[in-house]
Amino acid sequence: MANRFLLISSNSSGRGGGERYLVYLTLGLRKIGFDVHVLLSNRAYMDTWETELCGAGAVVRREPLIGLRDRPLRFLQSAADFSQQQRISDICREICPTAILVNQQYDEDGLDYIAGALKAGVAPVAGTLHMPMTAHKHRRPLGAMRGWFLQRWHNRHPYQVIVVSTGSQLELEGYYHLPKKSKIIRYGYPRAETVSEIPWPPSSWNSSLPTVGFCGQFNAQKNLALLVDAWIELSRRGWACQLLMVGDGPERKKVEDKLIASSLQGWHITGWQENPERFLRFIDLYAMSSHFEGLPLALIEAVGQGIPSVTTPFNGACDVAERASWARVAIDWELSSFTNALEETIADLPKAKARAELGKAQFCEYFSVERMARETAEALSNPSVQIEALVKRPD
Repeated sequence: MANRFLLISSNSSGRGGGERYLVYLTLGLRKIGFDVHVLLSNRAYMDTWETELCGAGAVVRREPLIGLRDRPLRFLQSAADFSQQQRISDICREICPTAILVNQQYDEDGLDYIAGALKAGVAPVAGTLHMPMTAHKHRRPLGAMRGWFLQRWHNRHPYQVIVVSTGSQLELEGYYHLPKKSKIIRYGYPRAETVSEIPWPPSSWNSSLPTVGFCGQFNAQKNLALLVDAWIELSRRGWACQLLMVGDGPERKKVEDKLIASSLQGWHITGWQENPERFLRFIDLYAMSSHFEGLPLALIEAVGQGIPSVTTPFNGACDVAERASWARVAIDWELSSFTNALEETIADLPKAKARAELGKAQFCEYFSVERMARETAEALSNPSVQIEALVKRPD
């Protein structure tokens, strides 16, 4: 029987990095010899991911699956949805893979998908938690009760939990006592040898000035007010630089209002872009001020292109900086700390770019889709688990 991986999407977003991860994992698994099947909801917002996954070589199956975002009672409802769990189980038995991975996003997501995959009993099961979201769970509504329930759910549903950074593992295992230790498997991405040209920059852009840039969704998690405030503070300190923000989202108006109120020139917001990586060539310093992350693919791609970076100390920031001397992590989320890190990097920009040219090939070799795929396959190749699953495999 051919090695066959089944990837199950959490169906959480038409724009999220979690589904982008599945595209990149598919590319890696195909390169190391796996057939890849992907199970997606038939909701319209997942259509783009079907196209991308098929383009990466996956066999995509669409089913009327309910995602967490469509459940009023959230994870409680998914844990009790035995009908959907049975549907997932039947599909797993029909596809009959040698390994199953569920893209969970965070600790409360995809419980019905995990339970269904385990119930099928045809293959070892893993789930990737991109952001555990456990650091402040007790501070959120009914947080203690939610944690109590989820601990017991994990005890009854032992599977291989995969996290994407050292900080994420510390956060998750500092909260839950998992039946088996989680594994860290950092992302990989396909390095593009050539990037298509775009009709940019506008005539008002001063190409002689350094550009601070960001690519991503404009939402509360990204904490873009801090980035804007730091850019304004840099100007007050006498640093002439521009700000390029690639993306869109619910926080865009607040960002624009803050920039307009500053009366400063030299900033630009592109709006949503299907291929934001095309704008990286116009960025001299990549900046992320997020409140929390798992391991941002956008940051890995920017650093992999040799762009110096500055980030707040979210999960995953140190995983990147440890492999890139041109990546700097601020000591905390205070405006002074983040601005100081930006200022120090701008002052050191020529040397940082020189270090990037020397080290980016090794960085990209580590953050490759092949390495990510190999480690994922190894995480699901536990012989005792494999034998147990094969005993239950249907004829």
